[in-house]
Amino acid sequence: MDTFTFFEYELPVNLVNMTGGGTDTFSAISKGHIQYLKDTIGIESDFNILEVGCGIGRDAIPLTKIISSTGSYIGIDIIKPSIDWCSANISLRNPNFRFIHFDVKDQLHNPSGKSLMKEYKLPCADSSIDRIFLWSVFTHMFEDDIVHYLKEFKRVLKKGGSVLATCFIVDEEILAAARKVNLTPYDLKFEHPYGDGCFVNDISVPAGAVAFTETKMIELINRSGLDLVPPILIGQWWGKNDGGGYGQDAVILKKL
Repeated sequence: MDTFTFFEYELPVNLVNMTGGGTDTFSAISKGHIQYLKDTIGIESDFNILEVGCGIGRDAIPLTKIISSTGSYIGIDIIKPSIDWCSANISLRNPNFRFIHFDVKDQLHNPSGKSLMKEYKLPCADSSIDRIFLWSVFTHMFEDDIVHYLKEFKRVLKKGGSVLATCFIVDEEILAAARKVNLTPYDLKFEHPYGDGCFVNDISVPAGAVAFTETKMIELINRSGLDLVPPILIGQWWGKNDGGGYGQDAVILKKL
């Protein structure tokens, strides 16, 4: 089995490739993620952290150098081999880091999944989590599942706790620019309306890339009871290099 060295771990290359990107970008993306989290929602050594879509531990591994034994980390993913690897390797060295598999049926990453997202509750006690983050998860989800997650986020967050979630936010200007510059390898044009305020990139694989209008995203946030910390951070995926986003757009949410 081909492996990739990351910190002191040997990661299976096939699972690295399922995390997004590949071995050539894995370390740089991880470093960028951690810095972005510090800059936006802040990470302290005693925080209890929840990551949705943790993959093979691209962010969990560097977080083991930040989160002390007085804090904790829970990573969730629908790709069972990644969770199994993280549990057998990262948790073995860091008992306060736990990894949990959600066997959610997903068109791309877990087509044989046996459950629906709405059947799952986050494995956290009420008001126990300081920070939640998720990279490129809402970009593959539709409104009912997003609202379910957001309501669960509100339940498990401590008062004053924060969420960082990336997404795709579109309007006519953004769509026109994206279709002109085509900066990503995924040919993101979002030419197909898919319900109220929603667009998909490939009608044959709707969950491959999902975008929402700003109005719709704010509506989903409001339905959850969380508060949006303005502004929405505009990402670089369509050519906007000064909007405060990462590659994708991002929203910061807070439980007041």
